[in-house]
Amino acid sequence: MMHMHIAQNSIVDYLFHHADDFPAKSAFTILQEDGSERTIKYRELAAAVKTLAAQWKRESLAGTNVLLIYQDIPEFIIAFLACQYAGIIAVPVPYLKGTKRVARLLGIMEDAQAAAVFCTLDSVPHLERELTANAPAIRIIPTSISDAINSDGDTVAAQPNEISFIQYTSGSTGSPKGVVVTAQNLLHNQQLIKNTFGCDRDAVIFSWLPFHHDMGLIGNILHTVYVGCRCVLMSPYHFIQTPLKWLKAISHYRVTHSGAPNFAYDLCVEKIPPAELQELDLSSWRVAYNGSEPVRYTTLQRFAAYFEPAGFKPEVFYPCYGLAEATLLVAGIKESGSAATIAIEKEQVAGNSIRLTNKSDAQAQIIVTSGSVPEGMEVRIIAPGDGKTCGELEEGEICISGDSVTRGYWNKDNSSTFYRLDQRQFLRTGDLGFFYNGQLFVRGRLTDMLIIRGRNIYPYDIEQLVAGCDAAVETNGVAAFCVDKPGGELVIVAEIKRAFVQQLNTAALIATIARAVSGTFGTAVHDILLLAPLGIPRTTSGKLQRVKCREFYQAGDFNPIASLLAMEGKNNMPAKKPFSSAGMLQQPNAASIKKYLIGIIGSTLGNLPTDELQDTTELTQIGIDSLKATELINMINRDLSIHIDVANVFGDNRIAGLVNTIEQLLWLKNEQSSGEEITI
Repeated sequence: MMHMHIAQNSIVDYLFHHADDFPAKSAFTILQEDGSERTIKYRELAAAVKTLAAQWKRESLAGTNVLLIYQDIPEFIIAFLACQYAGIIAVPVPYLKGTKRVARLLGIMEDAQAAAVFCTLDSVPHLERELTANAPAIRIIPTSISDAINSDGDTVAAQPNEISFIQYTSGSTGSPKGVVVTAQNLLHNQQLIKNTFGCDRDAVIFSWLPFHHDMGLIGNILHTVYVGCRCVLMSPYHFIQTPLKWLKAISHYRVTHSGAPNFAYDLCVEKIPPAELQELDLSSWRVAYNGSEPVRYTTLQRFAAYFEPAGFKPEVFYPCYGLAEATLLVAGIKESGSAATIAIEKEQVAGNSIRLTNKSDAQAQIIVTSGSVPEGMEVRIIAPGDGKTCGELEEGEICISGDSVTRGYWNKDNSSTFYRLDQRQFLRTGDLGFFYNGQLFVRGRLTDMLIIRGRNIYPYDIEQLVAGCDAAVETNGVAAFCVDKPGGELVIVAEIKRAFVQQLNTAALIATIARAVSGTFGTAVHDILLLAPLGIPRTTSGKLQRVKCREFYQAGDFNPIASLLAMEGKNNMPAKKPFSSAGMLQQPNAASIKKYLIGIIGSTLGNLPTDELQDTTELTQIGIDSLKATELINMINRDLSIHIDVANVFGDNRIAGLVNTIEQLLWLKNEQSSGEEITI
């Protein structure tokens, strides 16, 4: 295994080495919504990291766990790397959006035994309001990023810590699990990523993936620092709002390495019109990795065919498999040419055997390889139940061992997390898969984990939430599952107690469930079915059968009392806005803007009872996830000829906050004689 001659104690050692070698080279370029760029050179980044670490030394936080809560990409990057230099154990978490998300953050704070929170100065009031009421002892420390960037770098000595950071998985809200990532884990996996995808100093990485999660953080931001290349970054909101921006950036910056979960490739095909293809040149794209959720053969086919006129080559697709517990990458090496696929029979034969079939068979299931396992990582397939190692074409739990693999979860009993095989420790991933011709094929979860747009969500968390939404819902009569659609669409079926069936307000209950799920988990619901008692298939012991539920749903075998899709189908005419934007524009005050906004929200969300909306109503609590926010803001921008950045919508997150934003933009627009758009 080849390494650069760099003292390998921490990722920041690579940063300082590159800063000495090419100080004026651009490390990160951040794309703003208004089309401007913000670039940080390697010399500036190294100096800022040292300066910030020196400031933190006075706080005596070395060796403690500190939450990093940032909205802005450059501020997060510098703070994360400064933690590595100062020996502070970073705990990156998403920025707060809505009070229901606070509960999860408080759970992480408690589990991680966090000593403080790092954030930007303008976030302090919001975080103080949300956090200190429940955790009055927590220290909220703003970081002076701009001053650090403009400094020459302090000479404070490094204080490396064995633990680099703790990555909390996006799973259970009830018991958050923090993956312990050591400096050795991180550097070992960086080398595996480099060996697999061939990124070097001349490469250009592009990413819109969330920077607080493993794929965006380790695979893009930290890999840039590791190899010394350039990275162009964009907010995930901007991608969801306009998928074309991703491909335009690849074309403009001659990007070589960029990837995403499977749903993003589908979104590009669905949202980018053919007329835009002539503006794209994707010929520089060498590695288009596809990971974090099941890779679909049809997605690869559709995307490659659709964007072939723009210079996209099918062979640049790199399906891969990884997880936070492995630091990131587990498999992804592929032979030259297009990603390998095989056809298997949908129904397995006796035991755990997989039977190959012809791809032309109408009943065949075509699955895509996740590539082979790189040197330095070992994978065993273990049969559930008996713990025996599986042979080729035998499905079992994927178990991993190597220097990239975590020692376990922070503050948890890890005794059941590992198998002991051949004097080595193998982590149980909970994923099902098998080997064929040296290639790893990943089939799904050993448990019923839901994967929705690249996020893992435990179904029983959703089920428990829905069961508590209304007294009419049967306590143990809710099942959550995903249907076979791009992105992994969430469906919920809920049994109604017999005493409530006759007088049930089905529309109100469905709206309540949809808002609760979106507000808590940040994901919209594809369909909600209300069922009569005992309408959900169960085992003889009374356990819910989620797989059977999915089969029933897709076959149309449920007989619901009411459903979300059926309700929406009753009124398939274009929604009329209850309030004309033209009338509002004559008197654009807070009251008229609020009335207009509530009308727009009602038409966007369909079945929302808009008379319940108040100034303090949070957008995330009424079902406005990132996709709905994009639809809403695009509608407002078109109506009013202003430009609201969807990435900023959740900053205040209340109806009153969005009203205030619109009011300010309309005032600025009227004051500006040139009539040019103003972006905030």
